[in-house]
Amino acid sequence: MKRLFLVAFGFLSAFQALAFNFSLSESEFNTWDERCKIAFSVSGAGKKSGFYQNMAPRQNADMKRFGEEAGGAWHYCAGLILLHRANSTSGKEREENLIRAAKEINFTVARIPQNHEWYPEIYVDYARAQYLNNNKIEAFTTLKRLTTTHPTHSLAYTALAYYLKKENQLEQAIAALQQAPELLLNESAELNYFLGWYLMEANRAEAAVVYAKRAYELDYPVPTLRQRLATKGLSW
Repeated sequence: MKRLFLVAFGFLSAFQALAFNFSLSESEFNTWDERCKIAFSVSGAGKKSGFYQNMAPRQNADMKRFGEEAGGAWHYCAGLILLHRANSTSGKEREENLIRAAKEINFTVARIPQNHEWYPEIYVDYARAQYLNNNKIEAFTTLKRLTTTHPTHSLAYTALAYYLKKENQLEQAIAALQQAPELLLNESAELNYFLGWYLMEANRAEAAVVYAKRAYELDYPVPTLRQRLATKGLSW
């Protein structure tokens, strides 16, 4: 009997550890994209929020399956809100938001299948939470792993380069972007834009033009790089 009690207690404790207890304002809810809204809708917290009308059983099942197949994506989505809250708080409150954000996102990271289309985005946000928690080595490890598991996804390289640059490692940031496969370099406007920008900042403006041209051929929407290069006499 005692053994049964201990087993039951252990199961209950595990369930409580994984329980999802999260509340948010309607304005915070509206910052989510549709995927997060769908995932949150089937969580207990989502059902209590009042942001949803009662769903038909089939619709509820489909939404629940969507969130579960993404590794319990409502945890990741909660982490995004907590990262946002950290931006507008300070001191202990900011620290608590960041710590919980990393934990919430990690819940999903540990469960999402590697072939899921949401995987790269979730890993990049997990690295952001790690970096903001001053776990910088872990953040770089997460992003380097992503370049290995998803070598044709531009987010893996641009995020890695961004954080390298924040650490004043500009040449390493350029090298990270240049490690992308040639096919990706030919197709990603974002990757070409940032490679051009970082080369310009490294006083290699003529080399930057090649990537800037490609970025704008691929319809990158921000004109700043082109304008900055023009001030250096490099127009096209």
